[in-house]
Amino acid sequence: MTELDPEPARPPGLLLHGWKGIAQGAAMLAVAVGAGVAIYAERATVHQGLAVLPHLRVGWLLAGLGAECVSMIAFGLLQRYMLQAGGARVSFGSVLLAAYRANATAVAVPVIGSGIATAQLYRDFRRAGGEAAQVSVALAVAGVVSSVAFAVMVTVGALVTGNPAAAVAAIAIAVAGVAAIAAVLLALRFPAARSRLVRSTTAILRVSKRLVRWPSADPAETVEHALDTIGGLRLGWRTGTFAFTAALVNWLTDVACLICALKAAGGGVPWSAILIVWTAGAGAASFSPSPAGLGVVDIVLIAALSGAGIAVPVAVAAVILYRIATFKIIITAICLAYPHVRRT
Repeated sequence: MTELDPEPARPPGLLLHGWKGIAQGAAMLAVAVGAGVAIYAERATVHQGLAVLPHLRVGWLLAGLGAECVSMIAFGLLQRYMLQAGGARVSFGSVLLAAYRANATAVAVPVIGSGIATAQLYRDFRRAGGEAAQVSVALAVAGVVSSVAFAVMVTVGALVTGNPAAAVAAIAIAVAGVAAIAAVLLALRFPAARSRLVRSTTAILRVSKRLVRWPSADPAETVEHALDTIGGLRLGWRTGTFAFTAALVNWLTDVACLICALKAAGGGVPWSAILIVWTAGAGAASFSPSPAGLGVVDIVLIAALSGAGIAVPVAVAAVILYRIATFKIIITAICLAYPHVRRT
């Protein structure tokens, strides 16, 4: 990892250019048209689902909104634990503000939203006082921890539903994440392991440099610098446990929001399948070409809930409530406006 400039580069734009931009626009248009056709074809069912909303249970809806707030707090704590482990001193308020801003970007931008959101987090953490190396390592390790926690959720859901193949795949992902962290820690402790890791990673980066011209610096020096930076990360068992717990709470409270949405719509909860249903929606959101996964996540969640035994009108109403809660519209708007208000 090369030393970055004191002021990080501006994150990539929201839309791609050239043939990639055309492909992105075509994909978004296809999804929009497909979603419109699907909604029109099932307009009677959608109408029945909307008819449930006037009778929703407000208490459960408020509980779902609260669960999403806790989810963002847990996400902010994960980031702050990693920043503190790297030696950065960033206030929790700054971290939470940056988390909401990044969430707005991730929701608004299709396909590449998560990448742009990460770049935005980097910029915001730098402005809050974190050094380039500290922020880069913190974001990378936090991403691995979050992925491992997600894989644990998928594993539990697959085991509960009796799907061993999905459980094995999720376990493999979790093990890969843990193995990556373990490999780096061993490399920091033992010279022989470090030498092997440097050789293998350098070979990969040389290919990357030829194909996409990244990294700009010498790959071997980049790897050595990255290991030296990670060596300064004070990631003990206590910090690691706190970070993993925060990542797990981040995902669990999102599941709780879906449960509250079902209860608010007057439906039951398919406890044995709720994690798999939620995982299907989360997976669809990650690869959806439309902003916030509109028209994709909704259909996937409704189909998954229907397959789990929930009446379609109730499933439609629950998904509408869940999606409204996960957009975090009000709090995100406040967080986006706050820096401007403070400056002026």
